[in-house]
Amino acid sequence: MLLLNQAYVQLSRGLTTPLILTSNLSNFSKFRPLTATIGNRCRQETANVCGSPFHSSAAKTFGCSTVKAKTFEPDYLDSAVPLIPTYPPINIQLKGYNFDVLESYQSYVHNLAENMGIDVEEAWATPPKSTKISTFAKGGTRVHDEFSLHMYERNVQVVNMRSVDAPILIDTIRSTLPEGVQLSFHEHLQEHYEERYIPDPFINSVRAELTASEEKNIAARAEKEAASAAKAARKQAALLKSIQDTDDD
Repeated sequence: MLLLNQAYVQLSRGLTTPLILTSNLSNFSKFRPLTATIGNRCRQETANVCGSPFHSSAAKTFGCSTVKAKTFEPDYLDSAVPLIPTYPPINIQLKGYNFDVLESYQSYVHNLAENMGIDVEEAWATPPKSTKISTFAKGGTRVHDEFSLHMYERNVQVVNMRSVDAPILIDTIRSTLPEGVQLSFHEHLQEHYEERYIPDPFINSVRAELTASEEKNIAARAEKEAASAAKAARKQAALLKSIQDTDDD
């Protein structure tokens, strides 16, 4: 009885060192109510400790810690995956006569590509192309009405687009294409870059002069090389003839 009281005192004080009972406990059935009280108090103290902020230190004593299972994945697993091919820089060209609709849809395409994880290099606008349309009076050649139509253009350039992302992007853009907007996907070329700027007559004339001068230089270089080759051939023929004359003598 004395040993059981000591055990109860240790558990009530929160001591973790177990008390070894060395006396004969053959009549331990008489103290079942006391052992039940000790067990309930132990479970209560364990719950209080597990819910306390010192759970990390006390969990080892009462066995309240949880084991987290982790999966080890070697680094070479990522390198073993086959690479997905990518496209060269692609221009998504949008054309339309309604400026507001075209501007709003360009913003939608830009955000769509970025949300899909596709890199958007840049987006730009080209100068509008104006077309003058005239209607004639019925049965005559007199102009009845005149209209000016402006074709606006917007471009969104995407780079490093994976082959698995291209069909999804194209189908989404085609399914949401507004009425009156023309869509085109093509590879980026130098001429597409030059279309972004308004042509300057002075720059165009200088560029034409440089092109003509370069063509003249190429032609003069080719003519000079041909003359040098003909001269070398004549010299070789004269040398061969002199050797033959020497052999005949």
